[in-house]
Amino acid sequence: MNKVTNYFLAIFLVNILVILSALFIEFFLKIKPCILCIYQRYPYYIIALLSLIYFLKKDLKILLILLIILTSLASIILSTYHVGIETGLIEETTSCKTSLNNNLSKDVILKQLESNLASSCKEVSFKLFGFSLASINIILSFILTTIYYKIYLWMKKNA
Repeated sequence: MNKVTNYFLAIFLVNILVILSALFIEFFLKIKPCILCIYQRYPYYIIALLSLIYFLKKDLKILLILLIILTSLASIILSTYHVGIETGLIEETTSCKTSLNNNLSKDVILKQLESNLASSCKEVSFKLFGFSLASINIILSFILTTIYYKIYLWMKKNA
């Protein structure tokens, strides 16, 4: 395998690892994600798909790495927005708020709660090393974006 192929394979594997980690936290540790937590997975899905496309169309490597960089930048923006909501710097949108209809009976409200309503985007339900997952995602996305950019520069230089 050549170096570019190894880069795209590594990009794919790292993004799959991040996705699997999020799914592990959700399904095995039973931590219910908020809607923004779910949205923050999408860039990783897209980047994994873009890295797989390389194996079908190797001549698109520069375009693919540029799309990967842009998608990773979107991940930084999305996770920064989420941290802003967690810290109270940004107002939580209505799609993030967990709400129950006040006109419901006690039995209906209990059934809704048992159905595991999505958590509020403001609540931090899981921390790792004292950081929320959204905070960790900012750091990880920044590191990955930097690596992707360095790969792009290397590819341009060696094209």
